[in-house]
Amino acid sequence: MHPRLAQVRRGFWNHLVTLVGVTTLVVTGAYGALRGVTSTPVLLDVIVPVLVGVGLVVDGVRIRYQATSPRRTKLVATGAVAFALLGTLLSGWAVFLVELRLGQVVDTLQVALLGGTGGAVVGATIGHVYASLSAKNREMVRLSRAMDSSMDGIAIIEDGEHVYVNDAYAELYGFPGPSMLEGQSWYRLYTSDSLATIEQEVIPQLSEQHYWRGRLVGRRADGTTFPKEVTSSVIDRGNVIVVRDVSIQRQREQRIQVLNRVLRHNLRNAFTVIQGHANLLAEKAPDLAADHVHPIREEITDLLATADKARGLERTLGDQREPQPIEPPEAIRMVVDRATATYPDASFRSRVEETGLPTVDERIVEALNELVDNAVEHTPDPEPTVEVGVGTADVSEATHLEFTVVDDGPGIPEADQRAIIDGEETPLEHGSGLGLWLVNWIVSNSGGDITFDEPPGGGTEVTISFVEDDTPAFDGVGEMAAA
Repeated sequence: MHPRLAQVRRGFWNHLVTLVGVTTLVVTGAYGALRGVTSTPVLLDVIVPVLVGVGLVVDGVRIRYQATSPRRTKLVATGAVAFALLGTLLSGWAVFLVELRLGQVVDTLQVALLGGTGGAVVGATIGHVYASLSAKNREMVRLSRAMDSSMDGIAIIEDGEHVYVNDAYAELYGFPGPSMLEGQSWYRLYTSDSLATIEQEVIPQLSEQHYWRGRLVGRRADGTTFPKEVTSSVIDRGNVIVVRDVSIQRQREQRIQVLNRVLRHNLRNAFTVIQGHANLLAEKAPDLAADHVHPIREEITDLLATADKARGLERTLGDQREPQPIEPPEAIRMVVDRATATYPDASFRSRVEETGLPTVDERIVEALNELVDNAVEHTPDPEPTVEVGVGTADVSEATHLEFTVVDDGPGIPEADQRAIIDGEETPLEHGSGLGLWLVNWIVSNSGGDITFDEPPGGGTEVTISFVEDDTPAFDGVGEMAAA
């Protein structure tokens, strides 16, 4: 079809309801002109048709400017025209029957006008209802297809029973198909311990926040159990449940924990032995102390500190407690107070925008502590200066809450920066410690970003930023526990 002709056709359909309304007004005006609109009976005749015509015009304009689907326009206009014609025909037939049986003369135009406009109202209403129902049905079909094809198990629970189950959900629990679970209680799919957790923890949180996410233990059809990640959301008449088998992930986590614990224990014992021999060597051969023993001691001290930091990192990231909110000025005060007590030779300054700041996840304090430690411990200056601040900034039409740590040291190596920003290490691009990784993980889990910059006077400026009202770091920190 020619582009110009296609554009005209689209314009016609977009304005069809309005055209039907205008046509109704034109027909009504012609009737009034024919019968003499100044007379009271004729005025009474045209009041309803005029109101119907104006209503159709307004409805057409509303549909057009609300960017409603063209399908609705066609349905409403077609319904109005079809029922107007039907109303006119039925009115004419009624007039014919009255004149035939009663022998009375009836004003055919008057009855046809009222019948036609009444039919237009009924048709337009039916068109709107049908358009809404069909749109809802299409949306339900699309949603159902998406849920059926999902790799995660999805179910809808109403009154304690499954009313919808996708194939992945049935397969997860060892059932041959969704029909085996539909109409069945969800209780049978959980162990007794998990049911207790649901009663004590999940149901109260769903009542307050309408959302819960966490790990429970499921029970398959054959009685075997497995760890699963469950997400539950409250809907109008029940809950939507999304389930994922995390058996492999859980096994991997357990193996890493065991290896981490064994390696840390064995390494600490080995370092203690090496340190003892180094001290003995320094006593027996003082001339070797400066060139050989002291470097051994320093490396052992660094490695032991790294092991302690790894244990602290594991404890922080493995903490399953619900994050608590903290005021940004209070977070800055805690960081500066700790730094002042830990590094008495260093100078610390705080910069705080006091008003209008939202609360954040309290773990931001630990991230800032790591940045301050990194700034102080990696500078050759025995009396370094570090500034810790918080404020807001408008970036790309959005307000950002920004925490900054600025030092006057030699700067963070570029390899460390790239590894943290990219979120991964390679044999050629890797960081030199765990502290910055802890910062990155805390910030990422809080929905924030971390950037590095070099101030004009040298040193490093690290910025942790959050977009206000668009991240779990802000007031609704309870949801972050489930993330």
